[in-house]
Amino acid sequence: MIALHLPERKDFTSKLFLQNTFDSFLVSQASFTTGTSIAIDGSLHKDYFTDVEWESMEQHDLARWSLLKPLCFQIIKGNRLPEQFKIVFVLSRAGTEKMLFNHGLSFSTEQIGGLFLNIRYEQGTLTCTTGVSFTSFVMDKTLEHIWDDTVKRFFKAREILWEEL
Repeated sequence: MIALHLPERKDFTSKLFLQNTFDSFLVSQASFTTGTSIAIDGSLHKDYFTDVEWESMEQHDLARWSLLKPLCFQIIKGNRLPEQFKIVFVLSRAGTEKMLFNHGLSFSTEQIGGLFLNIRYEQGTLTCTTGVSFTSFVMDKTLEHIWDDTVKRFFKAREILWEEL
């Protein structure tokens, strides 16, 4: 796990809410505090979608950021900054499998609860923390280090400035 400070608040929030930078990530949960507090559970509800829409989705448990981003942007836009927000992104199973394969790791996706990217804005400061959850105890920290490095490379490729905390 690493914690990163994101000093370019305006640039980062533009990439988060207005551009497609994070659209491929799934959303586990999100919360926003403006004049009220709003919490979003990223779980999908099959009955809401048409069969065609449902079948077109790569993964059926969590919503992609691209689906929730317009709603979340509506919550925070306005003349005042939100008091806080937190978004918990998860790498898709396909993304996780690709990363495991590319690094020659022998973990199965059933062993991995998720590769997380937590974005938090609070008291004028933006931070990002990474995390890996496993479905059972694992002593090997290789996947955690690879995920941390992957996030840093992801940010660098998208010109997102960060400082390690």
